[in-house]
Amino acid sequence: MKSNIKAVWQGNFKEGKGQFNNENSKLDTITFKPSFAKNDGSFTNPEELLASAHASCYTMTLSYILSESGFSADNLETKIALEMENNVITRSNLILQAKIPAITAEKFQEIAIKAKGMCPVGNALSVEVSLEASLIQ
Repeated sequence: MKSNIKAVWQGNFKEGKGQFNNENSKLDTITFKPSFAKNDGSFTNPEELLASAHASCYTMTLSYILSESGFSADNLETKIALEMENNVITRSNLILQAKIPAITAEKFQEIAIKAKGMCPVGNALSVEVSLEASLIQ
């Protein structure tokens, strides 16, 4: 698989803005600004995009492993809390809440951990990736 992303930046770092689009999907053009910019909800930043990619990738990987193991989730909700120090992302914290009928807590934890190790985006990060997985009954 090959993804083609185009990013364009205009202006200086503090007042400028950027846009990116994905040539392989119907993803609309997204405006981004530095993470320190006051956000009125009309743009994102690269850190949020990375967190979104990690959360989506992990959740899809988990769904795949569950399906291969004979389970179907009623709901999988993954949040990411990125930690940064001195403008360096140092940690990506996965926070998963899942509703999966007929799965034991032990099997759930086993599959959740396996998905963390198989997630391509998580594997691309050179930071510690933690996982907090909760099974909702």
